[in-house]
Amino acid sequence: MTLGGLPLRLMARDSESALAAANSDHVLVVIQLEGGNDGLNMVVPVEDAEYYTLRPALAVAKNEALVLDAEPLLRLHPTMGGVQRHFNEGRLAIVENIGYPRQTGSHFSGTEIWNTASPGATTQSLGTGWLGRWLHRDLPGYPDTLPHHPPAIEIGATSSSLFSIPGGTIAMSIADPEEFYTLVNGGPNVADGAAPDTPAGREWAYIDGVNRQARAYADAVRDASRRAQNQAVYPEGNPLAAQLAIVARLVAGGLETKVYKCTLGGFDTHGDQLRRHPELLGWLSSAISAFQDDLLALGVADRVVGMTYSEFGRRVFDNGNGTDHGTAAPHFVFGGRIGGGVVHGGVPDIAGRDHTGNLLHRITFQCFYASILAPHFGLDEAAIAQILPVNVCDVGGRLPLYRAVSVERARDAVPLAVAPNPVRNGVAHVVLPFSIGPTFRWHLVDVGGREVAGGVGERSGGSFVLSCRNIAGGRYLLEIEGERGAGGCAEIVVVQ
Repeated sequence: MTLGGLPLRLMARDSESALAAANSDHVLVVIQLEGGNDGLNMVVPVEDAEYYTLRPALAVAKNEALVLDAEPLLRLHPTMGGVQRHFNEGRLAIVENIGYPRQTGSHFSGTEIWNTASPGATTQSLGTGWLGRWLHRDLPGYPDTLPHHPPAIEIGATSSSLFSIPGGTIAMSIADPEEFYTLVNGGPNVADGAAPDTPAGREWAYIDGVNRQARAYADAVRDASRRAQNQAVYPEGNPLAAQLAIVARLVAGGLETKVYKCTLGGFDTHGDQLRRHPELLGWLSSAISAFQDDLLALGVADRVVGMTYSEFGRRVFDNGNGTDHGTAAPHFVFGGRIGGGVVHGGVPDIAGRDHTGNLLHRITFQCFYASILAPHFGLDEAAIAQILPVNVCDVGGRLPLYRAVSVERARDAVPLAVAPNPVRNGVAHVVLPFSIGPTFRWHLVDVGGREVAGGVGERSGGSFVLSCRNIAGGRYLLEIEGERGAGGCAEIVVVQ
């Protein structure tokens, strides 16, 4: 089916499931950058001279790139003003240097590896999609029992292996919700008896399954699309923006779908990159920006987390007119619950390339997936091990992508003045309210809710010297507890 002229793929699962009961209002939006996005020109290492040496034809000038408040070594492509705003306002984070060992340069196998979360070689393919495994784990009754609301919707003309499970995936296409509703209710309602167990009979059973699911979803999708109207202005002529506008309407309209997938193609920029890539990045940025603004206006921003992915990055050096297939690259994660304004994974190490001249990854894409999925949907370690059984996270553990719960609770607490903030040289001065006595306890909490530092502090001339020299770069909540309930808090960013 489609909304607004765009096809939607609906992946059906069992309605009697744990998935429907747990975290029922949380939504994940996955954006595929099809073709292999050039991450070095999207998030530009402006202080690395070798970037400019190896890219004489394509490098983005430092004075044209857009400043990221918390990261002086990286800037955004000049067309990405929308992403810059949401990053600096704390609703979008960047995860750098994502990849996997022995990365393939093939579009097909690379996409399958990312979609299935396989180890990194096609001979080791897991055979099912990582999101398909999650949905199927909690919804084992598919396809015998159909839900009123589809757990996953793919907006696009093709079906992705991201949602594949044993037995395949189900997809339906029409022009718009109203036409879909009319078409479904005007067509055959049931199969004429059980299909025989023959090749033709199995094909008919598949088609009948599509028909049954279409009928089950028709009212829910049409009603959700009618109940909400977009509150933000989406840029015209932007294919990704049109898709995300549909997602915002369906989420705000009450559809209980867990996962939406959108696609922006055209990133295979072997040639003509100076013209094509800026346009694509502009589309990506303005679409995410409008979507975020829309979710905020519709009051559902804290329910939705979005992420990007692509089958690979591009080579470090240009070919005179474009870039060829590479390895590691950055990706975005955004939403009301995201601890934005932070770059995870460090700056790309262009000098430390592998033997083929490509970037080495620092974060596996499986860790990226786990760091998004587990906190958002409350999945325990056993569930993650089933969904992502290979190379989930390296020594550093999961990425602290989300705001700490205490950050949400602390919004009404006494704010503390911290300078400088971001903390760039390991030391900051915290101005203490008069109500806090000469001694107090302090806690530094990361966006995952873990205390990373703390102790007893002493007032010195009306302030407190906070040392962050041994604290990893990122966003944190500083909480101070004085006597008789006095205290305060501040969000700080540490840059190392």
